[in-house]
Amino acid sequence: MNNDPLHGVKLEQILIALEKELGWEKMGTLLNIRCFINNPRLKSSLKFLRQTPWARSKVEILYLKTFCSKHKETGKLIRAILAQKQNNPTIKNDQPESFSWPKIKH
Repeated sequence: MNNDPLHGVKLEQILIALEKELGWEKMGTLLNIRCFINNPRLKSSLKFLRQTPWARSKVEILYLKTFCSKHKETGKLIRAILAQKQNNPTIKNDQPESFSWPKIKH
């Protein structure tokens, strides 16, 4: 028996459940992911999340916190997702950094 609460759960199922529970607007606010803020659609969100590991990790963690918080393995899985993101050099954080104007030297 697998103790992973995400085992067998497809990304599409995760998005549908989160959208039903929270809605696109709240997901966009909580996760700060553009595909949930600007004209959100299931198909385009799935495409983006499949190509963007940092965003998919955020969505998986939100799903775990929303639906699996009582599952005994959830905390371990969240820590593993975060550790994988930090320790895996192939997973780049493509999330744009906040913009700041360059300082002018006199």
